[in-house]
Amino acid sequence: MHIFHQPSPTKADLLSLSQHARERIARRNLSVEDLEYVLQYGHRLRVAGVRIYHLRRRDIPYSDQRISRVSQLEGTTILVSHDNTVITAYRNRECLHRELQKTKWRR
Repeated sequence: MHIFHQPSPTKADLLSLSQHARERIARRNLSVEDLEYVLQYGHRLRVAGVRIYHLRRRDIPYSDQRISRVSQLEGTTILVSHDNTVITAYRNRECLHRELQKTKWRR
């Protein structure tokens, strides 16, 4: 009897892509591996029922920082709906700058 080990599914395997997301990912030259990387290492945020994964420079492991493909992913943002459907993906290094800043205390 032979038992074959099935690899465990990645986060990208558990997600479905909307038609809009497929078009945007193709247009922005992102691969499934790129999506997996952002989903694994990106900063997670929930806004209005949508999960946002944003890959900041500080989120990239030190051992990966010199890999050119990984450094190009800095600023990549993926929006995922409540039913695990990727809504869209884009690159913008300043995307969550305001959302992630600490709010100032006002009197």
